[in-house]
Amino acid sequence: MRRLVLSCIVIGILIVPTLSAQRNLFSETIPLQGHIELQERFSLEVKPRVFFVLNQDMAGTTHEIATYQFFSNSPEVAYQMKLSPSYVTQLGEGVFAFRNIGTTGGDSGGQPIPFKLSVVSQVHDSSSTNDAFRAVQKAIGLRDGSRSEEKGTIFVTFPSQSDGFNLQSFTFGTYEASIAVEVSAD
Repeated sequence: MRRLVLSCIVIGILIVPTLSAQRNLFSETIPLQGHIELQERFSLEVKPRVFFVLNQDMAGTTHEIATYQFFSNSPEVAYQMKLSPSYVTQLGEGVFAFRNIGTTGGDSGGQPIPFKLSVVSQVHDSSSTNDAFRAVQKAIGLRDGSRSEEKGTIFVTFPSQSDGFNLQSFTFGTYEASIAVEVSAD
């Protein structure tokens, strides 16, 4: 029996320091957070001095007028680009057309010259156009992981002679057109 008591005392002496070494005096969690700012960029580079000599040779031709670049680091946002006429001509609201301007700079009332607008993406080789000479709207940004990017070109196309386009029936003078470019996020 003495051995049993002695064994218990020895085991107790060995266990007590072990138990006291495993006590926690303090326990806490340190929270860490990070943040990446939303980055959205759209740039438009208009060709210098886009000036057309309007004559019958322009019928059916296509001309590059601008390039664009788009970037976003948000895969959850959908982006749209809309190109629309900046003003209304006799052809109606929302129709792309050159208007004849008088010496005052306003619409002289002459017959407008319609044109089509095309947007061609260089990233995923797609094209958006409206054959009715109206506004063009397209989704932009090809998703690649956590980002969206796109590069593209904007073109003007004049109607062909087979479309009934005849510049000889238009009034002499200066013509102007203006295109509004809008990029929105959904």
